[in-house]
Amino acid sequence: MSTRSTSEGYSGRRFVLAPNIAPDWGQTMRIFAGLSVVCLGIALVCTWMGFWPVLPFAGLELTALGVALYTSARRSLDRELIHVVGNAVRVEKGRGRVEQAWDMDRAWTEVVLRRLPRRWEETQLLLRSRGQELVIGGFLEPEERRSLARELGRCIGPMARCGDDGAVPATAGDEAQAALSVAPSNSLGDRTG
Repeated sequence: MSTRSTSEGYSGRRFVLAPNIAPDWGQTMRIFAGLSVVCLGIALVCTWMGFWPVLPFAGLELTALGVALYTSARRSLDRELIHVVGNAVRVEKGRGRVEQAWDMDRAWTEVVLRRLPRRWEETQLLLRSRGQELVIGGFLEPEERRSLARELGRCIGPMARCGDDGAVPATAGDEAQAALSVAPSNSLGDRTG
């Protein structure tokens, strides 16, 4: 998981949530090509020696590996952006681009970290506003979810302390880095490994 908090000229905050589960597409293709060469090389040698049933199984094995690597590489593009600007909270979710977006009123939005019943140490992070509940950070570890809930609680809700008139100073720490933020767009940003 990668979480990044940014601020831009004291105008707001942006949290970028991304799973840290796979290399980028180019690395994935190189890994697959290398494994394919080795596996097919062994299968061809076995076929040449008369053990022809090895070749179809090698093909099945490579097909399964390719599907698994493709699925993992696609999931690495998942992003969740939380923009806190002025009196608005905007949440954008998608894979490489914005697929869903929600707008909430900052003063009426509550950050809720809820324990799931019958699951050991499992939590769910919600933004709740005027009867609407939105689950965020589903791919985060429990400690990362708690840390994000603390950071969001500082700048969302009726008692938030983000600064005066929406001014938000940049924070430094393990879970936040100062960087430039941009207005919501159709892109969910770069992979932040």
